[in-house]
Amino acid sequence: MCEIIFSRIFLGFPVLLLWMAGGPTHAACPIELNPPRLVVRYGDAVSVNCSTSSTDHEGMGWEATFGGTGLEEVNFVIWNVENLTDWTIQPKCYITTKDGGQRSKLFPVVLYKTPDSMSISVLSHSGPMVEGREYQLQCNIQSIAPLRNLVVKWYKGNEPLDNVTYSNASKTPEDVSPTLMIIPSKDDDGAQYKCRAELDLGPEGPQPHPTVTSEPLTVTVHYKPRINVSRLTERIPVFRGYPEELVCEAEGYPQPRIQWHYDPAKPVSEAGGNLTVFEAGLYNCTATNDVDTSFIVVEVVLNGNGTFIKLY
Repeated sequence: MCEIIFSRIFLGFPVLLLWMAGGPTHAACPIELNPPRLVVRYGDAVSVNCSTSSTDHEGMGWEATFGGTGLEEVNFVIWNVENLTDWTIQPKCYITTKDGGQRSKLFPVVLYKTPDSMSISVLSHSGPMVEGREYQLQCNIQSIAPLRNLVVKWYKGNEPLDNVTYSNASKTPEDVSPTLMIIPSKDDDGAQYKCRAELDLGPEGPQPHPTVTSEPLTVTVHYKPRINVSRLTERIPVFRGYPEELVCEAEGYPQPRIQWHYDPAKPVSEAGGNLTVFEAGLYNCTATNDVDTSFIVVEVVLNGNGTFIKLY
């Protein structure tokens, strides 16, 4: 859209009249920009050609904080900047007409910058995680712009978890620290989390999108012991004079410590997690680590009545 300014004398005073051309009731704007808009990486060079179809202009030029030109008696003029670093720049191409008016067209330019650094941390926690508890991961992104084009993507390995976007209209670089809440399970032990900063700058922007990914954060997950009940059958016939071996195995992290509890008067033989029993009674297998304790009570019944297992 073209901005038109005319200077007129009203009651002895100069008056500036301004309106926007390009609508259905106005003549077409005689200024053409090539390219019509531009996405530029911070510090890169930029070159834009401004031409006019006007035949009654005295001259034309560029108005800008960097790369501006004077009024030149030409039909096209180029805006050149070798190192664009002005985040708020609004270059404008203008023509001055012979009747004292001026027409101008703003050139839309988007300056972008990828982050200086990225990292992941766990908020208010250090050391191993514990299964079932909540933890908050934070992605620390330093100096990125513009925020309204930023998409932060969270991953566990190659599995996408969440996307974070921003409505901030600031054009200058900002630090952002999006977070992700996780509740790890034992299967997440050794999992690698990472965050990715992606600038979606539209069709005029670079393809693929400028992207920076953090180094992965590897998590260690501790979990309570899980006793393997498949090794303890529901019914174990024990006959007098014929011992039976009870096998207690447990999985956990850190590795659980196995301990049997029983009437000390009972004749038993214990080796590691295995207990050889000769008589009826209650036998308690306990698995313990730094997270929690699990146990199973086994009731041994003689004379073929069977063995009953109670889980706690």
